[in-house]
Amino acid sequence: MILKDLVPILLKRKTFVIPAVIGILILLFVFLSSDDSGSIATTAVKKGQFSVSIIVSGELRAKRSFTLTTPRVRYGQMQIVYLMPEGTSVKTGDVIVQFATTDVDKTISDRDNDLNILQSDFATLKANQNQRMADLELNLKNIDLAYQQSLLQVEKTKFEADVDRKAAEINVEKNRLSVEQARMRIETQKIIDKSDTQKAKLRIHQVETDLLRARTDRELYTLRAPFAGLAVYEMNGSTNRKIAVGDSPYPGMPLVSLPDLTQIQSLTNVNEVDISKVVAGQKSHIRLDAFPDRVFDATVSTVGTIGQQKDRATAIKTFEVVLDLERADPILRPGMTTSNEIVMERIDDVLSIPLESVFEKEGKIVAYVVKGSAYKAQEIQLGVKNSNFIIVKSGLQTGDKVALRNPESKESSPAAPAKEQSKKNGKR
Repeated sequence: MILKDLVPILLKRKTFVIPAVIGILILLFVFLSSDDSGSIATTAVKKGQFSVSIIVSGELRAKRSFTLTTPRVRYGQMQIVYLMPEGTSVKTGDVIVQFATTDVDKTISDRDNDLNILQSDFATLKANQNQRMADLELNLKNIDLAYQQSLLQVEKTKFEADVDRKAAEINVEKNRLSVEQARMRIETQKIIDKSDTQKAKLRIHQVETDLLRARTDRELYTLRAPFAGLAVYEMNGSTNRKIAVGDSPYPGMPLVSLPDLTQIQSLTNVNEVDISKVVAGQKSHIRLDAFPDRVFDATVSTVGTIGQQKDRATAIKTFEVVLDLERADPILRPGMTTSNEIVMERIDDVLSIPLESVFEKEGKIVAYVVKGSAYKAQEIQLGVKNSNFIIVKSGLQTGDKVALRNPESKESSPAAPAKEQSKKNGKR
């Protein structure tokens, strides 16, 4: 009795259980789909465009990012009273961080009061100066009139006795000196008034400057997004946790990073063996580990010129390569792990097979071609390869089916090219 005959019998029994039936159905599917060659997976030889590429892992980052830091102000300790929730997509001008403004508000109020007092004092000073100057000018006029009268008196005494005429002349001289003295007092007072005015204006200007600075600094207590991005909190070194409401960060301390999600890059490192083949402008295909079904086109932006040791356990050097994604997508987030295929060359109209179908037999490179229910070791000549496939120059034709496992051995023994490629993939 074969396996597939057991199913109707089990279905008639009342004691069967669903899991057992499911297990038997799976075994039945495997049994019916097997062939006489031991169920070895095969694949067809394909002809078409072949991409010479490498696949390397990487990590997404924003091409442009801005970090908001604690402003440097002079009004006491800063304290955070509001934070935009982390992970929020923000727009240009959105409030990201708000600090308490108690100290700066008090400074503004104090300077505003000082300014009002100084402006009132200045008005009083100018009124007093104007009144004093008016009195001095009136006094000058009176003295000048007395001087003019004394001149007339001299004219009257022209024909009088010498004593009277001499007395009149002396009186003229006294009045002239009084006029000059009055004028000198006016000029002196003008200098004094000008100095007092400048001092008062200087005090007012200083307070106005302090007030303007305080009002300008108050705007620094509100940190806004310079462009659209994603709010990402920075670590607070004092608390060993991310920044939070209530923290009192020091001046210049990083608070929130704003990566621009409209321009995304994938940062990766290429093995020193392959770096010479990578140049700026090459096309790439990027897959997210979290969303393997999504593919994003990208272009090689920059290729590093200085190698870095991958880790202490190996002497292999890698070079930093940056890939610019050609479009943004809501699922793209900085820090996501990526698989990046960098296409270095495209070759049209060639045959290719998977690396897993290339084997070594008696010093020759072969592929096992399906011939009816058997396999034939067919010697082949190979060309360039990528991470998964290799070009076949001769030995196979389009449509040939080749084994993905050595049918002559219980364990696969892939040829040298496949082994080398597997090692490279593992290093990457």
